[in-house]
Amino acid sequence: MILSACTVAPVRNRAEIPETLPAQFDACDAVDADEPLVWTESFPSPSLTVDIQTLINENFELKAARARVDQAAIAYGIAGSDRWPSVEAKADVDRARVKEDEPDSTATTRNTIAFEAALTWELDIWGRLKTRQAAAALTLQKKQALADQIALDLQTLLVESWITQHGAKRLKQVLREQRETNLQYLGLTELGFTQGQASVLDVLQQRGNLVSTERSLPDVDARRRRAANAYAVLLGRLPGECDLAEDAWPVIGPLPHLVSPRRLLDLRPDLRAAFLALEAADHEVAAAIADRLPRLSIGLTVAESGSSLRRIGDGNVLRVASGLLVPVFDAGRLKANVAKREAEARESLAVLEQAMRVAVREVEDALAVEMALFDEHGLLLAEIAIARDTVKEATLQYVNGQETFLAVLAALVKQQTLQQNEIALQQELLINRARLLKALGAKWSR
Repeated sequence: MILSACTVAPVRNRAEIPETLPAQFDACDAVDADEPLVWTESFPSPSLTVDIQTLINENFELKAARARVDQAAIAYGIAGSDRWPSVEAKADVDRARVKEDEPDSTATTRNTIAFEAALTWELDIWGRLKTRQAAAALTLQKKQALADQIALDLQTLLVESWITQHGAKRLKQVLREQRETNLQYLGLTELGFTQGQASVLDVLQQRGNLVSTERSLPDVDARRRRAANAYAVLLGRLPGECDLAEDAWPVIGPLPHLVSPRRLLDLRPDLRAAFLALEAADHEVAAAIADRLPRLSIGLTVAESGSSLRRIGDGNVLRVASGLLVPVFDAGRLKANVAKREAEARESLAVLEQAMRVAVREVEDALAVEMALFDEHGLLLAEIAIARDTVKEATLQYVNGQETFLAVLAALVKQQTLQQNEIALQQELLINRARLLKALGAKWSR
């Protein structure tokens, strides 16, 4: 009656948690749950794809993460071994010399050789060991999800470094062209000053423009070098050991579709790890409750002994034992352990709920920034087109003698400045796309 009255504490089902997320994002109405995004659609670079694979294989942070996964796998194996019987073997050799306390007595030597095997097994009647093994399995999956999140973070950093390097190269080229234009502008201004067509102020302003352009070059070059160093380290190499291949600058458009926010729990490794941590905490609660219930164990011992190896078997012992361990008084330790595990489960739930909201916010923020950048880029392209038309018109008027060459150079400076802004805007747009794909938990390829 006592055994039938005891019930195993059920593990709580958390299937309702994904339903707390919205059905779609506010910043985008396009939702296609069957086709998640991949990085190669926005960054179709063969060289970058090769480097991503190198990152996965050679990065030392990822190697450390895989070692932590291996540790969790070993802990899972240890937890599973507790459910099986344990067998121990022992061999003893005993030699005793006994002499009676009498004048004519002689010493007697006794030899005993014994072999013993013992089997012990705890019957998991309440599922305590099984629940602990399930918790270890969930912890193993959590470690793997955390390793996947580290890989996603490092992949994003590698793509950002790749974008920064290409952006710095293009910006450096535009700055050199602008410096040549400013040199021509300065030469014509100085010539106009000698002919009385320009003032000292005009000359000083053009010299300042030239110095300002030249001052930007070291910073752009340093930015490229820092990105190259970060790129090499991410690939498991030392700075200077990695040369970035010349590649085409990606041209991206608006996202054709988005996954539902409710799928973020499956796609994002950090959310998956938080959910697995919650499930593991629920299993630990059930195991802690089972710790307060009686434990039933079985023991079997077989012993063979004799005075010599040939006489092994003269003494046979077969012992079977069973025991019931019932916690009676522990000063509230087991009850407090249950309360502690329940508090840990509530903490894991709060961490997961907050992580889900932060994940939705990251996607919403990246979508809002992307829409604004696309609008700004369209207006900037229109401004660049007007600047090109201005250069053509100024050149035509210069050829017809209606305007000086200074107007042509001024229009060129304006056009190159807008081109510089476009490179910076494109770089910002690509980096934001990388962060959006990371926030969506997108994989590199299908």
